[in-house]
Amino acid sequence: MASIITDCFLIWQTLVVRAVSALLFISVLALFQAGEAAAEENRGILVINSNTAVKNYELAQAAFMANSAGIKAKINLGDSSVDIDTVRKQIRQVNPDAIYAIGSKAYLLAHGIAEDRKIIFSSVLNWQRLPISENSYGISNELSSGMQLMTYRYLFPKLKKIGLIYSEKFNREWLSGAVETAADVGMEIVSMPIAESAELTPALEKLLPEVDVLWLISDPIVLADQESALEIFSQSAAMKKPVIAYAEIFSTLGATLVISADIATMGLQAASLSKDLLEHKKILQPVADPAGSYIMLNMKKVKEYGLDLNSEALGSVNQIIE
Repeated sequence: MASIITDCFLIWQTLVVRAVSALLFISVLALFQAGEAAAEENRGILVINSNTAVKNYELAQAAFMANSAGIKAKINLGDSSVDIDTVRKQIRQVNPDAIYAIGSKAYLLAHGIAEDRKIIFSSVLNWQRLPISENSYGISNELSSGMQLMTYRYLFPKLKKIGLIYSEKFNREWLSGAVETAADVGMEIVSMPIAESAELTPALEKLLPEVDVLWLISDPIVLADQESALEIFSQSAAMKKPVIAYAEIFSTLGATLVISADIATMGLQAASLSKDLLEHKKILQPVADPAGSYIMLNMKKVKEYGLDLNSEALGSVNQIIE
């Protein structure tokens, strides 16, 4: 009898140990899963906007937020009450995994005080001039050369020689691809490199008489400041040479054609990029080309310069300036 009782006790003891072990395992598993859930919950994005009063910046933010999950906070640098200490404090409080910076001011601030975080930028002119780190990602504000050239050719089939001033430091490789693309669509790029902004005026004087049109590209040496842009449009107008540009702002200076990136699409692309980063996916192209475009045509300049316009191509134009 004592032997039977002992055996039963041992069996009961074994069952209790197994039950306790199972409970411990379940508890540890629950804690692990809770930890994973908490980590997932803590993942998020801080949006820093250079100024939400700027229409394009506001559009980019709206598109980004409509297609993103986990937005933890927003900062508007256009608010006079916001300074660098306020931003630094909010970054510490929010502790985001990534920051979406809209505009140069937002990117430079984020890069300066939160370089250890992943930073996604958009709506930045001449992004090549920015300080870029291994945590920097973004959507270029400029469309691919191939897309622009095919649009030029479609609208103005008789414009063959395209003048282009560039700096080798920022656009040597880009120019090589553009030259090949131009040849493929029956056009020729006549380029002139400059090493500093002081060389811009003599370069324009030499280049403009040799070409049909001037192609203004994103280059921080060519477009060093506002005076540089004014000089480009002043000389081009004096010689009655149309200017083809890449940003809406140039339409106010007299650009004949502007092919710019579609802002809402850029915000959508930035949202997709941030999602991939948060999911630790491999990013093959840290700075991607815009996927959509917006085309503005200045009919005043078309008539003033006597340009031959393909009327059948007008359906591809988003806005006509009369």
